[in-house]
Amino acid sequence: MDSGTLLSGRYRLDRPIDSGAMGAVWRARDERLDRDVAVKILLPGLDGAGERFEREAKTLASLKGPNYVEVYDFGEELDGDRTVHYLVMELVEGVSLARLLAREERLDPDRTMRIIAEAADALGAAHRRRIVHRDVKPANLLIDADDRVRVVDFGISLLVGRSRLTDSKEVLGTVPYVSPERLRNQDVTGKSDLYSLGAVAYECLTGTPPFPAQDPMAVIHSHLYEEPPALPDTVPPQVASVVSRSLRKSPDERWESGEALAEACRLATTGEIYVPPPAPEAAPVRRPWRRLALVATAVAAVAALTAVALWGTWAGDSPFGPGAGDAEQSTVEAAAGEGESAAVESSAAATASAPESPAEESESAAEGGAGDGSGDGGSEGDSQEGDGGEAETEEATEPKSGTTELPSVTGMTTFEARDFLEGEGFGNVVADVGYYVISPEPAHCTVVQQFPSSGSTVDYADQVTLSYHSRNAEGTTCEW
Repeated sequence: MDSGTLLSGRYRLDRPIDSGAMGAVWRARDERLDRDVAVKILLPGLDGAGERFEREAKTLASLKGPNYVEVYDFGEELDGDRTVHYLVMELVEGVSLARLLAREERLDPDRTMRIIAEAADALGAAHRRRIVHRDVKPANLLIDADDRVRVVDFGISLLVGRSRLTDSKEVLGTVPYVSPERLRNQDVTGKSDLYSLGAVAYECLTGTPPFPAQDPMAVIHSHLYEEPPALPDTVPPQVASVVSRSLRKSPDERWESGEALAEACRLATTGEIYVPPPAPEAAPVRRPWRRLALVATAVAAVAALTAVALWGTWAGDSPFGPGAGDAEQSTVEAAAGEGESAAVESSAAATASAPESPAEESESAAEGGAGDGSGDGGSEGDSQEGDGGEAETEEATEPKSGTTELPSVTGMTTFEARDFLEGEGFGNVVADVGYYVISPEPAHCTVVQQFPSSGSTVDYADQVTLSYHSRNAEGTTCEW
């Protein structure tokens, strides 16, 4: 398209004013109504983009409010042997946030919070209509002549609950601002937009996005597993708190809605922290019931033990051994006589002795809890200390000399791989985090590659590097 082209006998193109992934925006003149307009023209050669472009027109037309751009018309025009799709919109006199940041580098916290609040209000209204923008970034936030924020370019928006217009494996959006769930191709909600808006806020305050690496794969890895660098000390803690919550990896930990984020932004500029109303006393209700459940479990256990002891005594076949029935029965009766407090203490002790999660179990093992055993097990371990156990361990892990073929350890955890290789005689095994985007995502600490590769002929003394996948949210290290 050239300057002076007349579309549908009505819209005369003047000059290009912006461009994006799907089209170029022109300043134009509506000769029928004698007014200036913006005309977005779809770029040629984009497979399936025509339908997305039409959806953008309908999406924008359905959104009303001061923070959107009004849509006037949508149509198509033959240009030689191809069809040109175009969208006619309100002409906004102003500048994009991207150009503003390029000019000023960064914004002060108060101005940042005002811009983010207005954008959050606009996105929240779209989310209530089940419309997710999916490409929130500085270039898609316009600051008009009245210093008002306009959210534009809903070209890849998703109407929640309706069929997608893109392949499920295709990730649309702009990498520095894309949410973790988008990268994992999970269900997308309005909270994905709030993550992107948090990344925009971070850039406004620092001059760079949260993860500014040049390598897109490194940026993707950071979005998935790393926390952004802390904001400068010049940013008030209330403002930093708003941005930090927007950038949580889990959507459930972000702001409840665009409106909640907007309110938090406005409060932050006054030195206040937005505190959402608590859930309807869910936690206080759960605790008494949990305590009662523990008591009931303990009482049931005591009752069962009493029944077993009595049955064994009556039948002459006590499970506690010959002559033990009477003594055990006395013990049980004494325990039962201590009342509810004894039952609770017994239940709490039983609960404390069993780790609630694999991470706690690992910590327990590291502190010696798992290895200490119970009853006589610990004393047996102590008695063997001077019986050559230590010498046997040293002999088993002594490095070998010479060369051999390196076995494969990919798929193991770093610790399993290290133990296996050291057991084979390799004495120089190290772990190093790699940047991997794999679907389905491997477990935390899984070895994805090894250097040298398996099957290589190596010396037992050579360094073997285990390149692993890390889930930072796990909170445990994969190295030693």
